[in-house]
Amino acid sequence: MTATGTHWPVLVLAAVPFVLGASSARHAHRAGARLAPSAAAVLLTCLALSVSLSTGLLLCLAAVIALAEAPGLSGLSHWSPSALRALVPVPPAVGAAGGVVAALLLASAAVHLVRVVRGARRASAAAASLPRLSGGMSIVHDDAAIAHTVPGRHRRIVVSTGMLKALSAAQRRALLAHEASHLRHHHHRYVQLGRLAAAANPLLRPVSRAIDLAVERWADESAAAEVGDRGTVARALAAAALASAAARPAPAGSLGGARTDVGRRVDFLLRPPARQRIAWALVAAGIVVCWAATLVAIDDIHGLMEMAEG
Repeated sequence: MTATGTHWPVLVLAAVPFVLGASSARHAHRAGARLAPSAAAVLLTCLALSVSLSTGLLLCLAAVIALAEAPGLSGLSHWSPSALRALVPVPPAVGAAGGVVAALLLASAAVHLVRVVRGARRASAAAASLPRLSGGMSIVHDDAAIAHTVPGRHRRIVVSTGMLKALSAAQRRALLAHEASHLRHHHHRYVQLGRLAAAANPLLRPVSRAIDLAVERWADESAAAEVGDRGTVARALAAAALASAAARPAPAGSLGGARTDVGRRVDFLLRPPARQRIAWALVAAGIVVCWAATLVAIDDIHGLMEMAEG
């Protein structure tokens, strides 16, 4: 087996997840608009996690190759540095840089995860102190317009008296149906997994934002189905957004629907975009291709490293 006929396909496969990450960042919002919101949330979350994990694994593998070529370490496993470099021509500097980047991204993901857990605990503790009404709703006496959900052990729909005063009876029903959908469908899981993937791979930040929009649209559609009038839900969104413009941000770990792309969501409610099966197929294919390329590349590089032993 010659070096010329071996390493280039492996390097091409290893580049696939990085190309998919860049492409996903560019087309995530467009794909999300052409999918049902529930499908968009699930598929885009799977895509973000796939790209993040794959690129992280491949960066770590580049670092392993660089270490395997180091004179002091190659003898431990009987690798021939020259043979390994001929089979997998990754310059040591590139491999070392890949290891540094992988370490930084892992640290970023770890810091993000710690912040999310701490924020979720604080929000849950605050929710536990609120009086619970039917349906898990808690009303706080505050002139500021506040409406958000707190997932977790102490699940709550938190609404202020200021928000209730700002909406009509039909709009209040639409708002509460929206917030209840967040809890019923566990939307916080998609949002937090998307943000974790973006913390581990900054290329995926647009995908994370597309997931945020998808879960809000999902809740909007659930509210429209319960209320039976898309226009009422659209007016409730607009009124809640105007009323909460000066309110303090929702606590970390909660979902506040009146602050996420309200203009686009109103437009989606009043003029639903045409859904295309090709968008579903493309995102699903991207997930499959990402993992297939990653696993084949790792397996091939492992085989080439074994060839370089001795």
